Amino acid sequence: MKPKSKHLRRLLYMGLGLLLSAILLFLLFLRPTPIKVGGFTSFADENTVIFEVINEGFADVELLDVRVNDGMKPAKAELGISYSLHLVGGSDLDEDPNIEFVDIRELPLKPDLMPEKKRAALDQGSRIPLNYGIRLYHDEPIIQIEVKYKYGWITFTREMPMGRFFNNG
Repeated sequence: MKPKSKHLRRLLYMGLGLLLSAILLFLLFLRPTPIKVGGFTSFADENTVIFEVINEGFADVELLDVRVNDGMKPAKAELGISYSLHLVGGSDLDEDPNIEFVDIRELPLKPDLMPEKKRAALDQGSRIPLNYGIRLYHDEPIIQIEVKYKYGWITFTREMPMGRFFNNG
């Protein structure tokens, strides 16, 4: 009887290992990207673009690189961090004391907070990042954006779905 139970135990461990591997595979690769794009601001010449980024994942997202127009490095790429409910978009952002711009690699994107937690953070008066945006400057009109980031221990590259926001002519 002893050998039979050892065989069943091995089979149970293998089945459990396969189940955990399948769950991990789904969470890391088959699940949609944790980065979502909220909205865009494109200026008249389309050489400057700001887009809101939202981390809908469970862990921090570390931005690694941003490319525009089929792999070109933009003239300047900045991460905008809002410590208020003001989204990082539109004009006059540099004058807002609750919004700062840093290098995209300087700070990770924290997971998005629920609205009640955002209000609680505002009531506390602490400087907790509530909204993020990426501001890009380039020498020619920006028609395509690609973001490289690390989520967990895996590096992803994602093209931002922005075609309808630009004049592709």
